Amino acid sequence: MKKKHANQIDRRDFIKSLAVAGAGAVIIGKRAGAQSASDQSSVYKFVTREPGKFKLLALTDLHFFNSKEKEKDEHTLEDIRQMIKLFNPELMVIDGDIWFEDDFGKGFDRCKWSCEQLGKMNVPWAFVWGNHDTSEDHTKCSPIIAGAANSVYRGIKYDGNYRIEIRSQAQENPFWNLLIMNDAITESGFQRDQIKWFNEEAERIKQEYQSPPPAFIFCHVPLTQFNRVWKKGLAKGVKNEPVQAEKGDPFAFNSIKKPGMVKAVICGHDHLNNYYGDLDGVRMEYLRATGYGGYGGEKVKKGGTIITIDVTKPENQFEAITVFADGSTWAFDSAGK
Repeated sequence: MKKKHANQIDRRDFIKSLAVAGAGAVIIGKRAGAQSASDQSSVYKFVTREPGKFKLLALTDLHFFNSKEKEKDEHTLEDIRQMIKLFNPELMVIDGDIWFEDDFGKGFDRCKWSCEQLGKMNVPWAFVWGNHDTSEDHTKCSPIIAGAANSVYRGIKYDGNYRIEIRSQAQENPFWNLLIMNDAITESGFQRDQIKWFNEEAERIKQEYQSPPPAFIFCHVPLTQFNRVWKKGLAKGVKNEPVQAEKGDPFAFNSIKKPGMVKAVICGHDHLNNYYGDLDGVRMEYLRATGYGGYGGEKVKKGGTIITIDVTKPENQFEAITVFADGSTWAFDSAGK
């Protein structure tokens, strides 16, 4: 095993530090109840450049403030700028662990700084809660995230769960949905709260649209089924660490696939994994970790994922490819990392 940098911490080190810290451990705010519908709509309507086509840049595990070397955070930001410049996405999805922890009560300020940096990219961006995006009360961070420049966050009403409708200009109905789900704060993994919201949202979509559009779920913590697709030999890509489904309900996948609209579940969390596999018609996909403040860069090169959707095609309507700030790309069945 390669030696980690002195200022770098991985998930196992962090768990150990919590056990030692005891009373000094991070305080995570309690889960908020549903607020009134007047507080904020939980749906964002995104209009694409071309009819029936859409391109997004998915990033995960930025881990700002996880290193004493500030140059690492600037390196991450510069990589994001370059990927935007080179690949020209319409939307960014930041799939959790944007900042790192609430050390000495700094979580709120770290959230604000991180949102300011992302807002400067001049690209609409969606926020997904990660297990390290902590503060004394995470609900107080939500208005900061929602009010940041270019943010499409609509997670205030349902505690981080919201929907982004992807639609063509002048079209009443969306052609795709992005379901942004908070499976990381306060507990980690798909549990009753997430399953309940998903079931209710699926029902709302069915009531709104006679033919519900396909959907992706973006969440930070993987489902247990990510391990199954690898063990069954159904996956392509790289796997260098165990699947950390945390406390997730192993039966959550049954609820997700039942309505028939979800085409992919997309996660981060495990920095050394970047693979996908199809299970019962649903793609389980790990994103490429992005931030230099997080662990794993010596084994798996930091980057992002470009996901394209084209419903004008009769089949294979979406695809994903790993991309890097130098303009290079990596396919899941390619050699190397």
